[in-house]
Amino acid sequence: MFNDDYKTKMNDLFTNPLFKIGFFDFFLKMQQEGIDAARKYWMAYSEKNGLFPNVLDTYERMADFYIILGFVPRTKYDQVLSENKSLKDENKFLRDTIRELQINLFTEGGETAQQIWHKSIDKQLEVNKEIAKNFFELFRMLKVSSE
Repeated sequence: MFNDDYKTKMNDLFTNPLFKIGFFDFFLKMQQEGIDAARKYWMAYSEKNGLFPNVLDTYERMADFYIILGFVPRTKYDQVLSENKSLKDENKFLRDTIRELQINLFTEGGETAQQIWHKSIDKQLEVNKEIAKNFFELFRMLKVSSE
């Protein structure tokens, strides 16, 4: 995969102070502004400092590694964190609103339902009294006519 010449160039690269500074700046830029901004920065940085011929490929591989690991720029992370907080606040507001509606329904609607229930029970009792009264009258009429 790596030949000895490439390994030597990599060792030279990692001992180069310009590379270390550029590497730190590259990842800082990637973290703060994203991969595209870091690529533009590195293109300009590597052209100015002329580290070694394949340094652009090396940084491209590092950017791929960064992406594969699932890292995201700090700005994107802050944006998602802010959106998550606003969604939590919205969910709390909706939960509180639903709870308040349920309480209102059970207190105000419960009283109304209880009044309707009592009225229907009272009507049922009246109907039952009327049926009993009619039954006793019918029974009396039958008794009187049989005598």
